[in-house]
This record gives sequence, C-alpha cells and structure tokens, in this order.
Amino acid sequence: MDRKTRLLVVDDDSLLRKLVTEQLSRSDFAATPAASARECLQLLREADYDVVLLDIMMPDMSGLDALREIRKLEDPPEVVMLTADTSLSTGIEAMRHGAYDYLTKPATLDEMEAVLRKADEKRRLVKQNASLRSVSRPSSSGDEPLPIIHGTSVMTAVVAQAEAAAQSDSTVLLTGESGTGKDVLARFIHSKSPRSAMPMIMVNCGALPETLFESEFFGHERGAFTGASSLRRGLLEAADASSFFLDEIGDLPLVMQVKLLHFLEQGRFRRVGSTRDQNADVRIIAATNRNLSTEVERQRFRADLYYRLNVVSLHVPPLRERPEDIPLFIDHFLEIYRLRFNRPKLDVTVDARQQLLTYSWPGNVRELRNCLERAAAISVTDVIEAAQIPFLGADQKTLATGAATNAAAPAAETAPKTLEELEREHILRVLDDSEGNRERAAAILGISSRTLYRKLREYESQTNSAGLATDTP
Repeated sequence: MDRKTRLLVVDDDSLLRKLVTEQLSRSDFAATPAASARECLQLLREADYDVVLLDIMMPDMSGLDALREIRKLEDPPEVVMLTADTSLSTGIEAMRHGAYDYLTKPATLDEMEAVLRKADEKRRLVKQNASLRSVSRPSSSGDEPLPIIHGTSVMTAVVAQAEAAAQSDSTVLLTGESGTGKDVLARFIHSKSPRSAMPMIMVNCGALPETLFESEFFGHERGAFTGASSLRRGLLEAADASSFFLDEIGDLPLVMQVKLLHFLEQGRFRRVGSTRDQNADVRIIAATNRNLSTEVERQRFRADLYYRLNVVSLHVPPLRERPEDIPLFIDHFLEIYRLRFNRPKLDVTVDARQQLLTYSWPGNVRELRNCLERAAAISVTDVIEAAQIPFLGADQKTLATGAATNAAAPAAETAPKTLEELEREHILRVLDDSEGNRERAAAILGISSRTLYRKLREYESQTNSAGLATDTP
C-alpha cells in the first residue's frame, strides 16, 4: 500500500506555512497549503482531506470559527489546532468544539507528525466503521480464508502464483467455470496480503440491479435522489485500505465499467449527488466465468477495462481436469458435515465414493459440496450410499462409465461433448429439478438470476424454442 495522509495546512504566516508543508510532504503526507480559513473551507468543499492543521489566530476568520464550520460538513476531516497561547484555555476550547488535539507553537516536526498520524488513524477508523454499517456485506465468516484443497501440480502452481501476487497491489483477474472456487482463491490472496488485517469487501456484480450500481459502489449524498435522506458511503469507501472482490465482473453494466475504469486509473471517485472527489486505497480482485476477450470482441465488455483488470491473471481449472483433488474434497466436506450434523462416523460407501470419483462434475466443487451436504442431511444412517445421491443412478454421466456407454452407442453419439454442451445440460437439468423456478435454480447453480436468464435466452435462440426463460413460481 502507498497511501499518504491528505493534509491541509492552514496558516496566514507564509514562511511557517511553506516550511510545514514542505517538511511534512517529505514524509507520508500529501500536504496542501492554505493561506486563510476561507480558502481552507473552499478547498474542503472541493476535495476530501483526512486532517486539517489549523492555526487559531488568523485575520479574516479565526481558527475556532473555521473549526465550527468544518464540523458542520457532511464528512468532516479531523482538525488539529495550532496556537501560540501556552495556557490551557484556548486548547480546551478548541477541543470542546470538536478538534482532535492542539499543538502550541513552536511545535517540533516530530510532535506534529505524531499527532497528525493519530488524527488520521482516528478518521480512517470512523469512516470505515460508518462504511461497514451502511453497506450490505457478507457474513463475518466470509472474511475468514478457507483452505485451498489441492493435490495436483496445476493447482499447486495456481496457489503459488496467488501467494506471490498477494504481496503486490496489482489488480488480479480470476477466471474459471462457476463453482471452481474463485472466491476462495480471492480470500486466500487477501489473507496473504499486507491488507489482511482489514476485512475484504465482496460484491456479486450479477446480483445488483443496474439502477443501484453507482449508489452501491460510490455511495450517495443526502438529497441526491428521492429517498436519499442521509449520506451513505459506498462499497469503495468500505474497502479503503483493504481488498475489493468483484465477483461476476463480466456482468458489470457498460456504464459502470467506465466509472470503475476511471477509479482504477485515478484512485478517485464521487458519491452520487456530490461535486467533491473522494479517495480510496483499494486493491481490486475480480472474477468471472466468462471469456472476457470474447466479450470484448462482442462489444459487451470494454477493452480498456479488460486490459486494466488483466494485470495478474489466474485460471482455476475445472474439477474434471484435476480428478486427483476429488477425494481430498470428499474427505474435507465430510469432516465439515460430521461436525455440523454431530455425526462423527459419517462416511460414504466404497461404491458411492468410486462413483463420486468418476462423475464429471459440471458444477465443479460447489456441486460436489452441495451433493454431499444433501446426502448427509437426508441419510438416516451414518453411511451414505450411492442410491442417496440422485445423479449416481441410471442417468449418471461419469468419466469412466460414460466412455463404456458411448462405445456401444451409434457413431453419432461417440463424439465427446463440448464444455458448452455440458454446461447447458447441467443448467437445464437443475432448472427441471427446480420445476422451472429460475430463482431456485440460480441459487443451486451458484450464479445470479440475471446470468441464468441470459443463458436461457441464448439456449432459446440456439434451439429456436421458447419458454426456457419463463420463470415458474
């Protein structure tokens, strides 16, 4: 992280103002000088500052009067007063009106830095607490890094690359099919980064209505639109000094892609209804199950944003390409459900395990987890049999038995199915099991309703059929 405290130095003494600004700018401060209290207030209306170092005695408006005006601002900075009065009365009066602290002249540079850093820390904590209260966030368990189960060389390489990428602030783009664990890898990257002390903010871009994107991302000012009765900080402010995970980035509307690109380039944004720039030190981790280069060619995703996101690219392979990991996942999930259901002897039969190992898992790790949880929930004994796992029956599609079945089939059916065909079959099967209810099917598949609707419309156009995209209550 390379974050500097945005400091406003306000003093009518030009020599002192210049000296303090230059000295603090050599440290971790982005210091801006102001010659008067009125100039200070004007600068605060135009941009966001963390701390104001404010002289008390000034000709046009006193520091105490300026302090009162600063405290009226919607999102005021912390204020440290400078006074030549060595008595306690002036400093106490300033703190009574909301100043963080005061310094008596002549103050040493070390004294200034120490107080200003503490004031900055307080403001960051206040803003962060307010941001986390005002935005919708996942449960606290989402902040805890989950173990990355892997035994294959390809996943070992992915984990090693992720750990290396975690040490920098570069944007990371995670690609892979739905259910492969991209969110787990994102939390792993955050947990290994210098930002790990702060909670990672997560948002599913496919789950937010397009009309709410800007307000959710950037926040809004009071009165910005009908119903905006108070200031609301957005997800970016909540993610200040932390990581911001954008899941399903391919579903981001084009108009928001422009605004996100501007933030990535400038590090600044504006709340809805505001004329003042805000700053946020955020590390972006994005994930998608789409081929973004293809989306760029189809003009559904901006090329400039794609190149800006694709700094460090990590691909999570599907479960069928790493079958050695399947027994590790089975044991891992069984251990979880032994504890959750208080059944320490819970296990699967040898036959069921073998069939689980050979199934193609079009829904990847998420499907395997949901399959075992369902079987554990409905099993009346501590041993899960193949019959208790719905797809391990007559219509099973496995890597091993599927090959034998296809060998006896007509030549037209021996050709291997494409990834797109497998995905379509899986989605339509889940939709059928959900009796046509898109919301329920999307929840089982682990994708947004909008993504499911888009895919169903594509299937309709491909097969010249209708009704797939019609929801059933």
